[in-house]
Amino acid sequence: MKCFCISAFLKDVADRCFLYFRSLIESPMKITSNTENFAISSEKIFDTLVNFTKRVQMPDIPQISNWTVTDDSCSFSINGLVTCQVRLTEQVPFSKVGYHVDTDKRISADAVVHIVPDGSNSNVQVEADADVPLFLQVMLKGTLEQALNQALSRIKEMAERSENGI
Repeated sequence: MKCFCISAFLKDVADRCFLYFRSLIESPMKITSNTENFAISSEKIFDTLVNFTKRVQMPDIPQISNWTVTDDSCSFSINGLVTCQVRLTEQVPFSKVGYHVDTDKRISADAVVHIVPDGSNSNVQVEADADVPLFLQVMLKGTLEQALNQALSRIKEMAERSENGI
């Protein structure tokens, strides 16, 4: 009986140590884009963001390949280095759209697009929580913030095309 108790105790200690060291290595990194004012209604922006098959098309970016789209997700490869799948996870009409991003490199992220009506315009901001190893966070933070700002510009382009019936 003593052997079983000691074994259970050691397993518990090992599990706690693993979780502690994992928390030091992988901790969520919060990244936020700029807030941009769109001359588009919150309804049109929301509709653009939730209707993958209607709005999302192969982006004109040479580094992206293997583009596929379903009703609530899309997937693609970047430079053949990483494959991403983006799934729609949350919809709060006309104010918030959430996505979960998985990669084949064991890095995932949750992104939320916040839409705040401003008369006939809308203020839009993108936030993301990425599971990035702690030692990479300092190097990646600026690059990921820039990527969110580029995503914000793409959202604006897609919503404007949708607004103009293109």
